[in-house]
Amino acid sequence: MIVSNIAPPRFMEFFRDSPPEVNLDAIWSAHAALRGYYNPNEWVLPLPAWAMRPYDDSGEGVWATLQACLESQAAATANDPMCIYIHVPFCTRKCGFCDSYSFHLKSHRVERLDAYTDRVCAELELWSKQGALSQRPVSTVHLGGGTPAYLGERNLSRLVECCRRLFNTNPATEWALETTVESLTSSMFTTLHALGFRRLHLGVQSMQDEVRTLIGRKRPALEVIERVEAARTLDWIVSVDLICGLPGQILREYMAGIQSLMAAGVDGFSLYELLIRRQNYRWAEAQGLTERSHVPNYWMFLAGAYWLEAHGFSKNLFNHWANTRDRNIYFTFPTRGEDLLAVGTIAYGVFGDYHYRHPRYADYVGLVSATFPGLEGGLRRNMAERHFQPYLTGLLAAGGNGIFSETLPAQMSRWTACGLIHQNQTGGFSLTPSGSWFTGNMIHEARSGFES
Repeated sequence: MIVSNIAPPRFMEFFRDSPPEVNLDAIWSAHAALRGYYNPNEWVLPLPAWAMRPYDDSGEGVWATLQACLESQAAATANDPMCIYIHVPFCTRKCGFCDSYSFHLKSHRVERLDAYTDRVCAELELWSKQGALSQRPVSTVHLGGGTPAYLGERNLSRLVECCRRLFNTNPATEWALETTVESLTSSMFTTLHALGFRRLHLGVQSMQDEVRTLIGRKRPALEVIERVEAARTLDWIVSVDLICGLPGQILREYMAGIQSLMAAGVDGFSLYELLIRRQNYRWAEAQGLTERSHVPNYWMFLAGAYWLEAHGFSKNLFNHWANTRDRNIYFTFPTRGEDLLAVGTIAYGVFGDYHYRHPRYADYVGLVSATFPGLEGGLRRNMAERHFQPYLTGLLAAGGNGIFSETLPAQMSRWTACGLIHQNQTGGFSLTPSGSWFTGNMIHEARSGFES
């Protein structure tokens, strides 16, 4: 190990008791390669088009634009695959760490779950009548949230029946669900399998039991392993979320968690840093995290990423390492040139170069009707955004295919020198683990070049 001769004391202190599988030389080399151009404390998230500028249309104007677009393109798109995403914002409880738009229903739970399912089914019915949407092959139906299993077996069955009746799902369609361990009862497993679900994405976050307690996860790590093994027994694809930067987190336990999940048969790992935003700021403040340095979290992120790559996992999204079973179909739809039909509160979808988004829960349930799918806003990519879109897709999915040197020569030179990309076996360039941390920064730099 050469790192001990050059790394600063704080680096060596952080990794003082690191397990042998941690590649210290690679981690320090990646950090040193940043050369002051990139600072782990200043990373930014990749953002969708609607978060970058104001909407072009709102409300009924969005729907009129989409209807005209889908009708005019019906003949040309009838055989083109598309994805369906259904957003469910409910959870059994609102965990303090969570920065997502989700909440617990404190009263009239059954009535509200039924009513929300009614609205989503009504919206699906309306979309199915537009253009050729009912004919197009569906590559995946992905339920996210929130915790979709919180809807209950009856309402989940209603949603699946609705999708099968209205759209061209087929034996190749992947039915996928995001959930927590707590929601995966034996009965729920049986129902989901009978409905056709074959991909499970678990919000694990940490396998360190003390940390799980601090963040509101009520089930121990042992139960996580049991649920993963149960899903793998059914031959499901299983992926997990893991977060760096949680209170009380220990590197050794973080790495042990990855190893135990791999041993249980997990197919894909999404690695994140804990985000602190409006939804979880008070909790983070109480945990002493609001003035934190991001650098130790960057090191932990790299440790996990290098370990996954050493065991044959590769990226199919900037922060998702997967084996060959886990195609991560919903999140990688742009790489296949597919459209995304998204329904439910805050869900956002895209048809061609037109992006649309739904409003928050109260507005959504009040707006959806037999003639209007409750949309908030929409925008069409401008000329610079259309030109940049292939490069955006390449950066977000810079795994096996990656990005190519002739596309962005000005940025490619710096990214290579700073160790954010490296040449891959296809002759293109892929994100390194360090590049996965800074993908949002890279997108911002490249987009600025196209807009200037």
